Amino acid sequence: MDTEEYRKKIEEEVLEIIEAKLIEGEMNAQRAREIARYVLESLHPHMNLDGIYKAVQTFDDHFGELVAVVVPVANEYENHIRKVVTTHVSQLIKEKKINEANKLLSHAIDKKIKVAG
Repeated sequence: MDTEEYRKKIEEEVLEIIEAKLIEGEMNAQRAREIARYVLESLHPHMNLDGIYKAVQTFDDHFGELVAVVVPVANEYENHIRKVVTTHVSQLIKEKKINEANKLLSHAIDKKIKVAG
């Protein structure tokens, strides 16, 4: 799934939460508008994965209802980073570039790794 499809999927999940909360009477129309506006202002077309991740991480800071969206995105992002780092570290070790592999692992542990895709 490319980043545009991923962004749209997240927006749809937020919409589903809003709709369910409205139907259940757990949210009023004003709150629904606030959430929708915030999400649409935070997620933009053609964002990269890092941008999407950073935007989504703020959702539950403002709207506790959106924790169900934030947690899976965070988990997917961390799994993606783990896969990318593991692949690169394995390649560096095969090339006997142990210092570079160690540096990459340190950056990953310190969460200084960013992905473009």
